[in-house]
Amino acid sequence: MKPWSRVVLALSFIFAAAPQSWAAPPAWAERPVRLIVPSAAGGSGDTLARPLAEALGSEIGQTVVVENKGGVGGVLGASMVANSSPNDNQLLFGAVHHMIAPAVLKNFPYDTRKDLKAVTLIAAMPNVLVVNANSPYHSVDDLLAAAKKGAGVNYGTSGVATMLHLMAGKLEKKSGTAMTAVHYKGSGPAVMALISGDQVDFMFETMPSAVAQIRNGRLRALAVSSPERAAALPDVPTLKELGMDEISAQTWYGIFMQGDVPDATVQAVADSIHRALNTEKIKEIWDGNGATLVTNSPAEFTVYVDQDLNYWADSVRDLGLSNF
Repeated sequence: MKPWSRVVLALSFIFAAAPQSWAAPPAWAERPVRLIVPSAAGGSGDTLARPLAEALGSEIGQTVVVENKGGVGGVLGASMVANSSPNDNQLLFGAVHHMIAPAVLKNFPYDTRKDLKAVTLIAAMPNVLVVNANSPYHSVDDLLAAAKKGAGVNYGTSGVATMLHLMAGKLEKKSGTAMTAVHYKGSGPAVMALISGDQVDFMFETMPSAVAQIRNGRLRALAVSSPERAAALPDVPTLKELGMDEISAQTWYGIFMQGDVPDATVQAVADSIHRALNTEKIKEIWDGNGATLVTNSPAEFTVYVDQDLNYWADSVRDLGLSNF
């Protein structure tokens, strides 16, 4: 074999075995991609967004830069994407709180249905109704019975009109009880107040934080908000089992793009994300955070978003929370 033939043959083997990242990026990712996370670094959303960015970058052979843009309950980051150009290659790491905000805030800076395009769900995690580990309440029935007797039951929230507040408020209304909301600046301070045992009697909390405090013996779980029992808390009943299906709202995360991005591009992005998520490493990270990997098509996610916008708007109205 001639020397140049050996070189050609060697190169053919090299390129045949090249990782996918060596291949040209898909048309939608010819330029670097920005994943906008509308919260501070280190939060539960951020812990899922960064592994996704890494996996997506490997899948498409392009840099995916994570940008944290917190403020106004995630509205600033979402507004940044909604008001961008469709050619800016921005992805929004959206969440359920983006469905609540339009019903709560005055002078909302974008139209969720028109200015953002739903790409795909990526994760869902239940919220957990928790009490102090030394609480006399061992079930939701115990808790509501005390409230009906006028025991002065207080619940902690992560802030006025947040998801955790709305869920507790819906429980209060559904049960026909009178309970008092105590609002904190975030769920962290609310959890600490619950652990201290002298300010609030219960609260709803997201799965990762709740499980950590349950396992270290500080909190006790009474119910979860997922459709089925949570793998991390198999002995804890669902709200649905307790006849409270309308309170069974989960925390979820999904990807959005600017509203004028072509449908074909949105579908291509969804396909790339689905492939990126379909790895054991990602599934382990999701499991470790108490999340379930959930994906769907842009059309299915659009319907999901529309239903969730209606659900939370109705919830805000039913609880008499005016825009502020």
